[in-house]
Amino acid sequence: MRIAEDRRRWWVLTGACFGLFILMLDSTIVNLALPDMQHDLGASAAELQWVVNAYLLVMAAATVTMGRLGDLLGRKRVFQTGMLVFIAGSIVAATAPNPFVLVLGRLVQGLGGSALVALSLAIVARAFSDDERGRALGIWASVSAIALAIGPLLGGVLVDDLSWRWIFWINLPVGAAGLAITALAAEESRDETAEPRVDVAGVVTLGLGLGLVVLALVQGEDWGWRSAATIGSLLGGIGLLAAFCVVEHHVRQPIVDFTLFRNGPYLGASAAGFALVGAFWVVMFYEPQYLQNVLGHSALEAGLLVLPITVPMILLSPLTGGLARVVGLRLLMSLGMAAGTVGVAVLTLVDETPSYGVLVVGYLLFGTSLGIVYATMSTAAMDSMPAEKAGIAAGVLSMNRLLAGALLLALTGALVQQLSHGRPGAHAFTSALGQALWLIVGVMAVGTVLTAVLVRASRPAPAPAAGVVEHHARRAHV
Repeated sequence: MRIAEDRRRWWVLTGACFGLFILMLDSTIVNLALPDMQHDLGASAAELQWVVNAYLLVMAAATVTMGRLGDLLGRKRVFQTGMLVFIAGSIVAATAPNPFVLVLGRLVQGLGGSALVALSLAIVARAFSDDERGRALGIWASVSAIALAIGPLLGGVLVDDLSWRWIFWINLPVGAAGLAITALAAEESRDETAEPRVDVAGVVTLGLGLGLVVLALVQGEDWGWRSAATIGSLLGGIGLLAAFCVVEHHVRQPIVDFTLFRNGPYLGASAAGFALVGAFWVVMFYEPQYLQNVLGHSALEAGLLVLPITVPMILLSPLTGGLARVVGLRLLMSLGMAAGTVGVAVLTLVDETPSYGVLVVGYLLFGTSLGIVYATMSTAAMDSMPAEKAGIAAGVLSMNRLLAGALLLALTGALVQQLSHGRPGAHAFTSALGQALWLIVGVMAVGTVLTAVLVRASRPAPAPAAGVVEHHARRAHV
């Protein structure tokens, strides 16, 4: 029985990693297919942004709630339901006859993905004992990094050799394997002490508020920046976000506990996460389009050329723990953020005929930042939190990073559309992109300063109880 139990734990890890793999793969693989999607479906620039923004917005609004539902209804049940929903969204996206259906599929994927984000690692943490958990979580993190890194390359192969639709079809066998394995191996678990409350008002006001703000930014160029639709959407979104802040101060189980941000190190790590992950989504949205539409590379070539952004995560992440002990967490994160800031600044130099030697410098610096900071930001944030705040702190950190992608991509897209207005062609796009990326440079610079000022050196912490580990395990990746 002992041998069977040991095998069961590793099968649980395998099943959870299948769910994590398709989620992380989707974070980068879709970007390589955007030019082909646009050409095949006749999508506008705004519709192309919604392919990514719809996915991010739903995940951002629902992730914390899915973790809560897992506590109440069963983590295995909610995880498997999320996997089914993600697969359903993949089928809708793969068969989309027009941009509207494609975006609808991405919305469904985002809803399912929010459950995978919230519960994948919690299921793994529950399956392993204290002495085995570290190794299991290390494998889990490695799978995440590998999926993010190979996404551009796999996306290029599928788009060039088959069709952009295969970037969604590939989710079906992987997701089905994850479903089958978790059904057979994973045991159900709940938080029996959790209050049966879900912050429905918070989910609604946050989701609708963010959606309206992003809608105004993405559609403003088509509707007119001074039109009633744009101004009404923007004001309505801001009003709902203000209502969200009020709601969160009056409910017993809020999505966001705003008192967390009174903790300096947590605020600094959250700022680093917002800046870096938001920049990641912007860079990975525009660079494949630039390489394909402006420089004329195939999808596979573009996937190979952007590998310097993603591969450093695999190479550097395992080293960050030792580096932090040598130079200190604050200095390591600050240097990483500074490298990322310079990297994005290099990418503002884009034109129609750049040397890849220039681009690769920007890619490598930004990729180095991802490899260093991505692995340490959660440590910096969670080390500063008392054990009883671990669950909500990890959930807010996850949501913060997803919101960053949606908001910064919408803002950058609005700038690109405005700066290139009435000037079609490669020159207008590259000029607008180069100027718009200075917004991201500024956000990264602010994140660097807040990291340097607020993050403190990591300190040894007592081992958390099993329940706290499960809550802490809800930390999401990109």
